[in-house]
Amino acid sequence: MVRVISAQWKTMLVLGLGLFLGTISGVRAGEVPQIVRRAIAKRLPGATITEVREDLWHGREVTEVEVTSREGGDYEVIISPGGDILSVEKEKGLPWIGGELSLGLGLAVEQDIYRGVDTEYQPALFFMYENGPLEIQATSGIEARFAFYRTERFSAGVIGAIAPEEGYDRDDSDFLKGMDELDPLYWAGLGMEGEYAGWEVGLKILQDISGEHDGQQVELSLGYPWTAAGFEWHPELHLTWMSEKTIDYLYGVSAVEMRPNRLAYSPGSSFAIGAQLMAQRPVFGDVTIVGIFGIDMFGSDITDSPLVDEDYAIHGVLGVMYTF
Repeated sequence: MVRVISAQWKTMLVLGLGLFLGTISGVRAGEVPQIVRRAIAKRLPGATITEVREDLWHGREVTEVEVTSREGGDYEVIISPGGDILSVEKEKGLPWIGGELSLGLGLAVEQDIYRGVDTEYQPALFFMYENGPLEIQATSGIEARFAFYRTERFSAGVIGAIAPEEGYDRDDSDFLKGMDELDPLYWAGLGMEGEYAGWEVGLKILQDISGEHDGQQVELSLGYPWTAAGFEWHPELHLTWMSEKTIDYLYGVSAVEMRPNRLAYSPGSSFAIGAQLMAQRPVFGDVTIVGIFGIDMFGSDITDSPLVDEDYAIHGVLGVMYTF
């Protein structure tokens, strides 16, 4: 089993790092479009471009560029497809702490794979905070990332995450009664993000630091955002490998937990493959409507568990978001 786990670790890492090497080399070759560079150099001579992305501005498809001036001020510049500067705003940020905060409220739906658990509908609170190299986002859990290396198209940083609802809740199903209660998980690790020719690649390598199972998790993602019909569309595919300890914690059944209709089960490491589509559109001022739909398929070491009676899980959120 140790040899199998090591081989799967190597497969995920080689695949992920291979994609990143291709992304980084592509970034060096492509760089930021010259039309954007010329527009920034003309309006803000000597400024450093820190981020470039396609966006919507008053219903128009534009390029949003974040720059730092020679004097150290941070600016958001909106540039038309023809290279005209439509807006230049100094980023004021929140009082005292700076940065940009987005708060959202919506309705979430989730169909889990655990046996006897009904589809759940519940209110959802979510937020995102960005301040230079620091990003914090929260949906069902909280993830914080600090980038220690950033270029226009690539970043690498450290990650810390809290997952208070990962796994089953034994109160959600009669079949799960008698199972050990799962406590919140704490993860720490490294993350990398790259962008080239519109494609976005992400890699996360995480280690459980809560002491609940001491397992690992590696996630590789690939997305291609675009704008159309007044919406920002962000489809994404992701592949997640979870170690034997992680899978056993979430889907295993110990000798103490076994029942006549719930046999003991000790799984190995496994994978999950998923797809997600996020769409958002500004409606007025700083208010944006947001919709997310995702589906995940699971490997046999997960679906063979007596705790599981589905091969896939779905989740979705529809809500509104306000950006300060």
